[in-house]
Amino acid sequence: MHMSTFLTGTLLVGTIGAAGCGPGPTPDAPTALASPTEDEQEAPDREWIAVLEADDTTAATALLDTEFEWTNTVGKTLNRGESIEAMAALAADVRGETDVLSYPYGHVTAVTSARPGARTMRVWVLRAEGWRLFAVIGTALTTGTTPFAAAGGATAGDCDNPCRSMPYAPTSENAKTIAGIFQQLKMDEWHPNPENWAPYVLDVVYYGTATAQLSKADRVARLAKAKETGAPSVPGDPVVSMRIVDLGDSAVMTARHNPYRGGKPYYSVRVWALKDGRWQLANTQQTVIADAPEATAAR
Repeated sequence: MHMSTFLTGTLLVGTIGAAGCGPGPTPDAPTALASPTEDEQEAPDREWIAVLEADDTTAATALLDTEFEWTNTVGKTLNRGESIEAMAALAADVRGETDVLSYPYGHVTAVTSARPGARTMRVWVLRAEGWRLFAVIGTALTTGTTPFAAAGGATAGDCDNPCRSMPYAPTSENAKTIAGIFQQLKMDEWHPNPENWAPYVLDVVYYGTATAQLSKADRVARLAKAKETGAPSVPGDPVVSMRIVDLGDSAVMTARHNPYRGGKPYYSVRVWALKDGRWQLANTQQTVIADAPEATAAR
């Protein structure tokens, strides 16, 4: 099991390009862990929700990963200790949820749900000691324009970060490959290329933001239309910081972004899975950081 370092400095990883978007390397899967069944992957989340509803803080705490983070609907991210202190608020953030869906990806499981005016994603990781809750991210729903590959008013504008470089230094081959594919996806969104983009995104992926829940089919259709019409697309939102947790056959990417057009930064959680011999984006959700200063537009 490999884990990268959370960086906010000036270390850069350049795009891996075509080679980086080929089939990924043989995953460094945790050899001591057997492949879990689908029921085994879904059971920990059901257990955690049950102990939360029973106000059993001790049992709920025991299921949190040592690196657990909770990002609430206003974009405040709390670490494990802070989340334990605020367990009542965390429980309230998932109480009464509906439309609960589980997505197993080997050593990572993503669980999505809905509440009035909000969406939630929970990410579980399989450690040597068992399944542990790694991240919870809530997103308040509002109206507005979806940020994905939005049509711009001019062709001017460059996509250096994240298309060519990012303030992130991978510490495993899997993380390096994933970072390169992420950059290529951003390049294929900037210069619309749905044919190159689609193979590196799972068919069941959903992009969750405050203004939209978009499927892979939605994204492909938008990219295809932009390519056909020649409409310019806004470059990808620059990465401020990033981390990738490598679980061998799956991975979790967390990142903070500044909107290219300026405005409030946002925090994102992305799940990746090694499927059909290549790393693919599997699930993603983002939340605007309400109390952060407005970021300056890239241009």
